[in-house]
Amino acid sequence: MMNAGLRRLQIADTLMLPFHVSSEGLKQLVTGLKSLQNFRGAIVTMPHKKAILPLLDRLSEQARAIGACNVIRREADGSLSGTMLDGEGFVSSLISKGYPALNKNIYLAGAGGAACAIAHALAEHGASSLTIYNRSRDKAEALRHALQSQYGSMTVNIGSSEPAHHDIAINATSVGMGSDESMPFSVEKLQSSAVVCDIIIFPERTQLLMNAERKGHPTHYGRAMLQHQISLMREYMLNQ
Repeated sequence: MMNAGLRRLQIADTLMLPFHVSSEGLKQLVTGLKSLQNFRGAIVTMPHKKAILPLLDRLSEQARAIGACNVIRREADGSLSGTMLDGEGFVSSLISKGYPALNKNIYLAGAGGAACAIAHALAEHGASSLTIYNRSRDKAEALRHALQSQYGSMTVNIGSSEPAHHDIAINATSVGMGSDESMPFSVEKLQSSAVVCDIIIFPERTQLLMNAERKGHPTHYGRAMLQHQISLMREYMLNQ
């Protein structure tokens, strides 16, 4: 998707390649990238999103707040900067479909890296309230505390697997990925106008989305988040 976008925009002499690096080799890779003068930037995937933070020269406020980074760029002086765009990619994709977070009551399943990024982005974009549900309540409480410390105007609650009275409901967990037909939460108590979202890309129509569509809910697919995030990552890495 990145390379297709580069070709479409006629950005010459720029290509994305995969780097397969172990946790043990991450520090050496980052050191090498600082010296590689034709390196512009990289997308960082699991398990390196947290481990790369102390190896970078500067971090955005988003990366610091979330405690993770998923894209880096090489500056003109050889230093490396990093940010986190999971959340911005998701919220940007929602806005493009006519579902802004501003003044909305939102339900979020998950408290891991992607969920944290989405929660912070929703707060930045003016969500009225956020209800967090996670199977590990400790992680949900930690995210709640972090959000309340930074965004005093947003109400943050701990919820259950049966959301109700929300404008937007989001699955930011891995439940439903691949051949897993489990449901991350129930849609039975949601009003029919509530938008049901899933960040999972494969399968495109998860069990959650299929159940929501059967009930008449508007739905939002994971690929939209990826497409918007790819654009944001390209702009960040090329610094334009």
